[in-house]
Amino acid sequence: MLDSEFLKILACPWCVTRPETGKNELAKGELELQGTFEKPVALTCKQCGRIYSFLENGIPNLLVEEAKLPGKAK
Repeated sequence: MLDSEFLKILACPWCVTRPETGKNELAKGELELQGTFEKPVALTCKQCGRIYSFLENGIPNLLVEEAKLPGKAK
């Protein structure tokens, strides 16, 4: 199960490391939950659209190399 406070501190690792996204953006790498807190499916970055899946134990997999790009099946 995912906690709402935990979700607030998570950010897209791709967006937070990109210099072109700017330091002053409020939603830099903000992630949106797909599914419910009890049954999370994925996290989607509101900025770049990358989709991060969850591991079987309910931990989000925030590896950029394993994220799905928007509009592409992986």
